[in-house]
Amino acid sequence: MMKGYKSAMIAASALALIVSACGGGGTGTGQSGGDKGAAAPEKPKEPITLRMLQDGATISDEEFANLIAAPVKAKFPHITVEMLRRTGANANLSNLVASGDFPDFVFATYPRITEHRELGTIHDLTTMIQTQKLDLNRFDAAALETSRVYGDGKLYAIPFSLNFLAFFYNKELFDQFGVSYPKEGITWDETITLARSFTRTIGGVSYKGVMLPGITDLSTQLVLPRVDPATKKATIGSDGWRKVFDLIKAANDIPGNQNPVLNDFLVEQKLAMLPSYDARFAALEQLYGTPNDFKWDITQFPSFSGYPNRSLASSGHFLMMSELTKHKEEVFEVMKLLTSDEVQNLITESGRFTSLKNEAIRNRYGVNMKSMQGKNISVVFKSQFAQPFKPTPYDSFVNTQLNEAVKKLVAGAADVNTLIRQAEDTANRNIEAELKK
Repeated sequence: MMKGYKSAMIAASALALIVSACGGGGTGTGQSGGDKGAAAPEKPKEPITLRMLQDGATISDEEFANLIAAPVKAKFPHITVEMLRRTGANANLSNLVASGDFPDFVFATYPRITEHRELGTIHDLTTMIQTQKLDLNRFDAAALETSRVYGDGKLYAIPFSLNFLAFFYNKELFDQFGVSYPKEGITWDETITLARSFTRTIGGVSYKGVMLPGITDLSTQLVLPRVDPATKKATIGSDGWRKVFDLIKAANDIPGNQNPVLNDFLVEQKLAMLPSYDARFAALEQLYGTPNDFKWDITQFPSFSGYPNRSLASSGHFLMMSELTKHKEEVFEVMKLLTSDEVQNLITESGRFTSLKNEAIRNRYGVNMKSMQGKNISVVFKSQFAQPFKPTPYDSFVNTQLNEAVKKLVAGAADVNTLIRQAEDTANRNIEAELKK
């Protein structure tokens, strides 16, 4: 998610701390304090340029400069990091490989782990993690499990930053309608009850209660697989899937709550509640101090009854080493630096959420963002990420039918059971056709 709210001044001061904490530039071993003779000057390292492929994971030029390139240069003066975006002529990975000039490491979303693994463009990090003593216990467990699941059991990717979930709400609307603010530990059932308090029209403005995440995201909260890997059949007829559909139906059945959109919360300010990803913080920061600013707050992401303190599955941005790079040792040192406490603190203060399970760093989220002042961010992190479900190459066939089923549900075309059965049947036919190719 884009978090473009850093300044060169903040980045520069943070880099000074990084250099100090990391022991200054260079990686050579210095002379011990007991040596009386002058230490021989260390031979300067040969300058190298490492190219990072930005693949799906959003990062602005400013973020790259301040949060990746600058920390690397401060710690390793001989290393320059450049970014290549996977767009245009670079969109086809096979063409990049064929060019003989594939980048040295990759900054990507978790589904791209599978794509790169199958193409052979990324390196299994298991041995280097052991020999270089990278402590995996520092990282968010769900994020590491996501990496392993999409790496078919191997660890090709280290998490750099994560997307997290929060429950955003418009305090002005709650005050206007005399409704108590949502509290931590809120369930989806309680959220629907609250939503009914807001759906009314006043002065020509139609207010809405809540906008739910999309079904493919929402279903991860209950760890619901799409396809059985053994039978290659869709698995969306389970009780868990019915719970998700029933929740969507309950929100849609509230008179006046149909088809809410993001701008209803951020721009029109006629939507009371928005359980959503942390990217909303960036949008709210843009509103700060403008005529369109409004009073808002956050609390813990809603949970399904029986599954307290669980948000959606972990998603985020990962670092992967190219199998084709000639600088594997240097790339690994860069990956270690970018996941160090110092750099992770820098990115978290600047509006990207750390991949570490360090609570002190997590609670520094957004301290450099004006709109975050006074917000109780720690309550959001009481929720843990749901474990990832086992993906298959056929999930997209099911996801397409799930989205179609939701459209029909909102339109009142059929009941939940009928829509699930139709979606499952169509998905299975499409999977069968794919298997016959």
